[in-house]
Amino acid sequence: MVNNSTLPTAPGRAVRISAVVAAYAALLLLKVGSGHTPSSRSFAALPAFDTWVWAYAAEVGAAVAIGTATLPVFRMLAEPAGRRTTMLMCLAWAAFGILITAFGPRALDEANPLWLGMARFLTLNALTWVFVTPSFAGLLLVQVRLSALAGDIASAVDDGKVGPLIVELLWLRAAMLRFLLTFATAITGGVLALGALRGALLAHGTSASDLPVLRLLTYGGVFTVTTALIFVPAYIAWQERVFALRDALHPIPEDGRPTQDWFEARDGFDTLLAARVSARRVLTATFGVLAPLAGSVVSALLSASH
Repeated sequence: MVNNSTLPTAPGRAVRISAVVAAYAALLLLKVGSGHTPSSRSFAALPAFDTWVWAYAAEVGAAVAIGTATLPVFRMLAEPAGRRTTMLMCLAWAAFGILITAFGPRALDEANPLWLGMARFLTLNALTWVFVTPSFAGLLLVQVRLSALAGDIASAVDDGKVGPLIVELLWLRAAMLRFLLTFATAITGGVLALGALRGALLAHGTSASDLPVLRLLTYGGVFTVTTALIFVPAYIAWQERVFALRDALHPIPEDGRPTQDWFEARDGFDTLLAARVSARRVLTATFGVLAPLAGSVVSALLSASH
């Protein structure tokens, strides 16, 4: 699938331009017509409103930049998976969004005083949801690709063509971490923006009892569980393929007495594939998985200060 372990990247100029355009579009969508009704006018006059608007615009810009940057990697995974499988993975994210909107926990139930606030909010949410798709679906496609590689290990060892398989495993590991971190970043940004909106609503006079912190924490918790459910199986599958390849290349001796060369060969293989668990890798994965929940805690603390 790949000739080297380096991930493709979108042109930096394209990423920056898409982020700036999206952020300014979000600003316009939230600010234009904000004085149409008395309630909307008083809400828009608050400093907390500007904080929320800028935070939300930054989150939209970041989500668009993330989607643009991860798209080349996503497309490389989609090609061997096929159009039907790729569409199913993307539809899974869309279905999750619909379920969250219809039946999931609501971070905020209070009506937005901004004129057409809900329509604006849903429009921007839909935009960010679309651009987060490559990160979410990409992790699912990694699992699909790893399943396909399960049957290639024995033949690659027998044919003496393990090199390309090792390169691909390294590439898949890098792709997994990129998808995890970009997904967690986009979701965490959204949770922080919700915290800013809660602070603005409190500043507008909404009772804190109508905006319980538990809703925000539950919302972040749901996305934390979602992140774990799509990343952990992919990472476990990757480790299984790596260990299966290592055992095929350096099997345990039949007499159960491995030599020093055997230990060195297996250690060298683990080092090459970065298969050993290290503190840095654990912290990276933990940050990615727990970031949405941490974001909801920070949001709750910041909004409580209003």
